[in-house]
Amino acid sequence: MKPSIGIIINLNAKQNRKHGKDPVALYETIGGNHVIVRSTCDTGQIRDVAREFRKKGIAYLGVCGGDGSLHHVISEFLQVYRSGLPPILALKGGTMDTVSRTIKLKGKGPCILRRMIAAMRSGRTPELHTRDTIRVGKKHCFLFGLGISSNFLREYYEGGDPGPVKAVKVAARGIAGGIFGGEVGSLFTRFNACVDVDGECVPFNDFLGILAATVDNVGIGFRPLFRAYEENGTFHAIFAGFGPATLVKQIYRFKTGKPLRHPHYHETVGRRMRISSPGPIPYMMDGDLYEARDELVVESGRRVTLVRV
Repeated sequence: MKPSIGIIINLNAKQNRKHGKDPVALYETIGGNHVIVRSTCDTGQIRDVAREFRKKGIAYLGVCGGDGSLHHVISEFLQVYRSGLPPILALKGGTMDTVSRTIKLKGKGPCILRRMIAAMRSGRTPELHTRDTIRVGKKHCFLFGLGISSNFLREYYEGGDPGPVKAVKVAARGIAGGIFGGEVGSLFTRFNACVDVDGECVPFNDFLGILAATVDNVGIGFRPLFRAYEENGTFHAIFAGFGPATLVKQIYRFKTGKPLRHPHYHETVGRRMRISSPGPIPYMMDGDLYEARDELVVESGRRVTLVRV
């Protein structure tokens, strides 16, 4: 019997590092002859695993890691699987696991795999959710941002152990700074750029932040991308040109998925966004930080399927 689920484990993911057991042995024990398990320590090893899984004809792709792991696995596997990926079973293992939350996938990785194996043995088909991705070059993600979103991540990764508590602390410090003018580091550093979406220019050039996504949840309970699922092959993009105090005053609207009220707030759904700004353009994709220069093109990427079991 050939394995039905190919599992790739990011050994650097937070939960895998903290776990007392060998994750490879754990998942092999749970999955038995239904699974083939491979581990990686860096992104350069992912494509070799993709070639092996394609050759073995796996029916499902299990990813044990967080949002960054999904980002890198999907990006590398799409270079090998030209006609589309097998449905993806997110086995979590990261800090936030935001993408998993968007399909209400409950439990930790071992429990998820046990439910999947039980479903397969009983002949039940798991629930499938199709999602678009966002593409920058050869990289694919679900959540893209620059300005306050990438600034937030730099503050989040700086010192201490990243996790939900650290994320809430950074957010709380930002809220306090927006209200009282306290120390917030680089969180509210602004940038100037010319931006257009599908040829239509954003009506201002000075930004607090830009956020685009094909999922509505951006972490710690915030759902500002309320049009993420509106049209296949698109992403929802929001643009903030106001000051941090406005964001803080309307934080409830930002959290609950309602458009903000300000002349320098703009939102749209599109397929291609072009950002032009002289010099470096720092940005993030699913929690990983990157940098471009002078111009950045953000496009709708290939569709993938997520498994909920």
